[in-house]
Amino acid sequence: MYKSTFYQIILFTITAIVIFQAGKYIIELNDLRSFTDGGVVMLFFISFILFINYLSRLTSKLIHTLGF
Repeated sequence: MYKSTFYQIILFTITAIVIFQAGKYIIELNDLRSFTDGGVVMLFFISFILFINYLSRLTSKLIHTLGF
């Protein structure tokens, strides 16, 4: 495996954890009362976009490795 693949796996894991934790916070949130609440919502969507990016890259590497 290449260094970039390990880097993508690590970032994929970090973004998954951030999405999970921010999602738990958003579920418990009733109303946006401060800038922190808005920041958590923005963090959730930004990390979701990065998560999809890393997922697609790792999936394409896996498909290429399996020879499909």
